[in-house]
Amino acid sequence: MWRDAMLKNKSTIKSFRYIFIMYMGTILLFAALYLLPISHIGSIQVIDALFVSTSALSVTGLSVLNISSDFTRIGQAMLIIEMQLGGIGILVLVSYLFMMMGKKLTLSSMLLISKDQNQTQLKTIRSLSLSVLMIALTVEAIGFGLMFNGIHEQSSSLKEAIFITVFHSVASFTNAGFDLFGDSLISFQDNWLLLLTSATMIFLGSLGFPTIVEYIFAFRKKKSLFTKVNIRLHSSLFLFGTVVYFLMEHNGVFSHLSLFNKLVNIIFLSATSRNGGLTTVDISTLNITTILILMSLMFIGGASSSTGGGLRLTTFTVLVAKMVSVARSEENTTLFKKTISQDSINKSFLILLTFIFLFGFSTIFLSIFETQEIEMVAFEVLSALTNTGLSMGITAELASISKLLLCILMIIGRIGVFSFIYVVFKIEKSRTRYLKEDLAVG
Repeated sequence: MWRDAMLKNKSTIKSFRYIFIMYMGTILLFAALYLLPISHIGSIQVIDALFVSTSALSVTGLSVLNISSDFTRIGQAMLIIEMQLGGIGILVLVSYLFMMMGKKLTLSSMLLISKDQNQTQLKTIRSLSLSVLMIALTVEAIGFGLMFNGIHEQSSSLKEAIFITVFHSVASFTNAGFDLFGDSLISFQDNWLLLLTSATMIFLGSLGFPTIVEYIFAFRKKKSLFTKVNIRLHSSLFLFGTVVYFLMEHNGVFSHLSLFNKLVNIIFLSATSRNGGLTTVDISTLNITTILILMSLMFIGGASSSTGGGLRLTTFTVLVAKMVSVARSEENTTLFKKTISQDSINKSFLILLTFIFLFGFSTIFLSIFETQEIEMVAFEVLSALTNTGLSMGITAELASISKLLLCILMIIGRIGVFSFIYVVFKIEKSRTRYLKEDLAVG
């Protein structure tokens, strides 16, 4: 039995390392493409091209460049492709192409996809791969249709309007957060249709493909625990954000808007808080309490197997459920009348502690090289680590070493803490057992 466990562990390590290499290779490839004269206007530094490439593939949205003025249409088109690769998943797209050519997925390729999409059931991988691209293109096409008129009104030509709408449709659903207006969506504060469409796409993207697939193809069937947790917590956090932001900001940064437009902009802010990256307001002008709540929602993040990042909804739920069971002195941790495995609980705490360590260490590290206020630096670090993409306006001012650290954080946020741990450290399960002893804590 221990031999099988060791083989499984080695297979897992190999899968995570393949995923890491594939993501790094793609980031470097697109960074090189952005450095080509046909991709940019003027001159850009290597670190800036690397930063934008990392941000696009990790679907974060932080940028040290102005995408609308520093990139040509060719460079912007490359960015659309990279956002799509990051949002849908490189391995899912590759597997889809193989299946389109009539080739079957091998066990090793399905294992790779399962690790990339954070899935535990190999039997669902083929159907998931087939559904993901179809869902993404369908949602983006509907989003394109609903947002086109609003963007066309501010465009100089039909051709430009089509391109910009495609760009923002992809940026919304993949939660990438890039824009071609230079001020995100601030100039669209009065366009309720565009904002609600973009907010809905962000919401669906951070909900995750497995949950969407289960609702579409198994609507009448009993939902899995994974789907129940995702849809309920995702909706609850969205409503929580909407109510709190309305109470904090309806007489603040949104005071100049009508009541209806206030509500629309606050709904958009709530949707984008946990991963969207797009915004209709300068984040630095928000109330400090609003910013702290925003950071809390960023930390929780979106669903597993989604375009979102952060701690993830299921991880947060398991942590809360465990705390409740400990407070009640219950031996088992339960959710929806299901007992959560100890392995899931251990992984959840490992993810939490790793996130806290990375956030704390990186904030301190950046504060050594940056002169901005500490809350701005902390916000930037958390935005990169959780792949949120919102900023208080300091990204372009960062030193090269700070940009490099944020690149590392964005990669960790995208591939996941476990992939990072398996890639960096040599993980071998110990078979040694020791005597148990209670230790006074608290």
